[in-house]
Amino acid sequence: MFMVEARTQIAAPATVVWDVLMDMGRYAEWSTLLHAEQTAPPQRGGIIRLRLSMPGGPSYSFAPEVITLEVNQHFAWRQKTALPGIFDGEHHFVLNPVGTAGTDLHNYEYYSGLLSPIIRRLPMMQGATGGFEAMNDEIRRRSESLYAKANEEAP
Repeated sequence: MFMVEARTQIAAPATVVWDVLMDMGRYAEWSTLLHAEQTAPPQRGGIIRLRLSMPGGPSYSFAPEVITLEVNQHFAWRQKTALPGIFDGEHHFVLNPVGTAGTDLHNYEYYSGLLSPIIRRLPMMQGATGGFEAMNDEIRRRSESLYAKANEEAP
């Protein structure tokens, strides 16, 4: 078992960051790495359809099950290989409020299964932390932009 993670401070409330994560139909507007192949918001126990495109790496579609959906706090999915226990991953976005208008985003994935020690050494996994950091930066920029725009429009 191993984990890849990245943390980012966002100058927007967790409610705004949450809305960015849940608005899957708009991922293509701000994310270069993760695209939703659906527009419906995720539901706990439901399947979401995603496409991951890592710079310099392969692009692939996957359909994980949503395992955690705690509004404004925690969104997670689990992807299992065709044979569970071979190579599986649990991806988590945890939002922790910071002050009145900030959020600490902890984006991480646990990988497990018989092939995890081998896959951990593959070149695509060596750059995974950078991919998580890039994803967090895109979430940060989108959230801060929406929050700033909402504050400009407020009377």
